[in-house]
Order: sequence, then C-alpha cells, then structure tokens
Amino acid sequence: MLKILLLALALIGNAFAPGTAEPQIILIKDLNANAKPFQYFSLVKGKEVSADSAKTAGWDLAFSKTTILVNGGSSGPGNGGAQMSEKRFDTITEAPQQGYKTDNENGNAIAGGSGNSWYTYDMGIHAIVPIPGRTILVKTASGQFAKMEIINYYKGAPENVPTEESSYFTFRYVLADDNGKF
Repeated sequence: MLKILLLALALIGNAFAPGTAEPQIILIKDLNANAKPFQYFSLVKGKEVSADSAKTAGWDLAFSKTTILVNGGSSGPGNGGAQMSEKRFDTITEAPQQGYKTDNENGNAIAGGSGNSWYTYDMGIHAIVPIPGRTILVKTASGQFAKMEIINYYKGAPENVPTEESSYFTFRYVLADDNGKF
C-alpha cells in the first residue's frame, strides 16, 4: 500500500511543468472520527480544528463515523460543497467550477451508506472499505477547491481489515492552485 501511495505521489508531482506552482499532496493519517458530535478539519490549514469552530467558516469537512459533512448549506456558514467523482485521484487535473452540492434537509453533499459515495460495507469481512477510483471533489468553506481520496478507515491503515479500531480516516488531498489546477 505504501509503495503504491509513494508511486502515485511521484507521478502526480511530475505532472506539473517546471516553473509553475506545484500543488502539494497532503497525507492525513488516523483522523479520529469517533469524536462527538464531529471532528472538524480544515483542508486549507491542513489540520483538525476545535469544535468551537463549528459555527464558523474555520473548517471544511466534519467527520463522525462514516458521515462526512461540508461547511455549507445546513451544516455550516461556509461556502463549502462537494461532489463525488468516479475518476481516479491521480487523473483529475482540474477542479470543476460547478456541480458542488451542500448538506441540506434532504441529505449530505457526501452521501452516506454503502455504495453511495466513498465506501462499501464488505459483508464477508464486516468492514468499511473505500471504493477504488472514487475521488471527493471539495469546495472549501472559503471557496477554494480540493480533491480528496480516502485510503483507509481503520487505525494504522492496515492492509488486512477489519481491526478493532475503526473510524480513523487516512486520506490524501490536494488544494487546487488559483487557476483550479491540481
């Protein structure tokens, strides 16, 4: 798994022409989504933020178990949104300017449930498994764009799932440059 991740990072890094601003791939390991009610995260800052920020534009995504909220619509005052892409993370080179959904009374921008967005529940091994080739495109609370791939849902990102400790997200993401390029 690590070799694949390093290879993907190298390939993405080589996709930019010399002299251009190269977006940085950020890897987050073991984000604890067991927090009550949510663990708030700022893609722009690259770190978890306090639950005190819940009513501000200081966060982009909020995690609780398999639920992911965006800071926009009914979940927060930001300009955030998301859309699911069935394109592989490393093949997406530009952020779409439109098509982002917000959380609302009819559902979340990042849908929940097995097979509905980023994961399936594997009945054979009783585990949450990220769907290969699914990328979450995010419009941050401040209106920037990002692409995100969830790599694992278990603490330590083990190759053999499940483990005792679930709801620990390992994911990678890239913020788009000013022109919307990754």
